[in-house]
Amino acid sequence: MVRAALAAALSGLLLAGCVSVGPDYHAPAQQPVVLHGATAPVYSAQSPVAGWWAQFDDPVLGQLVHAGLSDNLDLTLALTRVQQARAVFVERRFDQAPHVTAAGSQERYRQPDPAQDGARVSGERYQLGFDAGWELDLFGRQRRAAEAARADLDAEWANLVDAQVLVAAEVARNYFELRGTQKRIAVAEQTLLNLHDTQALTETRWKLGAGSELDVQSSRARLKAIEADIPLLELALAQSRNRLAVLLGQRPGSLDALLQPRPMPAFARALPLGDTSMLLQRRADVRAAERRLAAATARVGVATADLFPRLSLTGFVGFLGGDAGSLVNGGNKAWSLAPSLSWSAFDVGSVRARLRASRAQADGAATEYEKTVLLALEDAENALARYARQQARLSIVAEQAQAARRAEALARVRYREGSEDFLALLDAQRSQLAADDALAAAEAGVNVSVVAVYKALGGWGQASPSAPSAPSVAVVEVR
Repeated sequence: MVRAALAAALSGLLLAGCVSVGPDYHAPAQQPVVLHGATAPVYSAQSPVAGWWAQFDDPVLGQLVHAGLSDNLDLTLALTRVQQARAVFVERRFDQAPHVTAAGSQERYRQPDPAQDGARVSGERYQLGFDAGWELDLFGRQRRAAEAARADLDAEWANLVDAQVLVAAEVARNYFELRGTQKRIAVAEQTLLNLHDTQALTETRWKLGAGSELDVQSSRARLKAIEADIPLLELALAQSRNRLAVLLGQRPGSLDALLQPRPMPAFARALPLGDTSMLLQRRADVRAAERRLAAATARVGVATADLFPRLSLTGFVGFLGGDAGSLVNGGNKAWSLAPSLSWSAFDVGSVRARLRASRAQADGAATEYEKTVLLALEDAENALARYARQQARLSIVAEQAQAARRAEALARVRYREGSEDFLALLDAQRSQLAADDALAAAEAGVNVSVVAVYKALGGWGQASPSAPSAPSVAVVEVR
């Protein structure tokens, strides 16, 4: 019996690690990417500096981004998912090795004595030693499970990197929108000062008989319209401040002192892109989708292995005796070895159903990967086109604002001299406010579009943590 068990164990050891059923994974080929929008004259082939936000030369922005990458709660959650996936991977690796546990037991019994009819005997049994169990991985089920867990770990790591890119982009986007709103409020407040002067002028002319009450009321109505717009801008400003605070893992209102108004000019030079042909390799969401495909493919192997028998070994090494005081002496040494074979031969329908489901999941993961690649290309092309168009619009709006300010100054002089009616001045002031407001929004739009470009390029120039290496786990594999 012992020889037969040892022979079975030896046969399992020789076979273990030799066969891994199911498909072997091959990563989809990634061809170099050609981004048509990158050829616009507003871009350069120079690589951006480490930390793309440093190109704005704004210390407040740099402080906010670094704080976001350090304290953002979404990043903390993403890190916990990485740690969870790593623990699962280590567990799957340990599944390939024997599991040894310490065991001890005490048993009191009373049972019939076969030597004496009707008599019963009482006694005690004590056991102390080690139990061991090992499923020999004949067809690679556990190796495929470890392969899937490793791919899941890589996918969660890529998700963490993608979350870092998103956090840096969200912090910068909200910061630029906040600066744009602050400038729009400043424009509205300056316009109010001008309108107060205009209203005083209309009232003076009316009292002198050179104007009319219509001019006075029209001026007052225009002034109140601007006053009514300012609370909405202040609401948008408060929302941006609160959003930035939450992105940094802080309570709303905690950044108000740091976010006092300061100049934030638009990015006004060629935007460095570097080598865009490696876009797909830099996009963390594409890497995550590819790793999920690898995990789904490995799980097909796990389901396929269920079609084949499983060979397991269980054993015990220790002491058995009826006296606790002398349990550990040499005469009570004991060991056992028990091979067992299990096979879902009569439940093959359920096994094949699970196999079909795993294959469908792998097909779905492949489709999801292709979709992610297309969305990444769309995102990059849209971001490149948006920045180029925003720069073109900014140039036009700047000329419009300059002309509108000149027209308002001329209309004011002509109205003061009495050579122009008030409606012309009112129209010129309305045009100036609209142009200055559009200029502030366009400047913020250019900066926001810079963020969109670097986000679409996978955080190009943004430092990322190193990918996790495989943990050192003592696993016996015979090949």
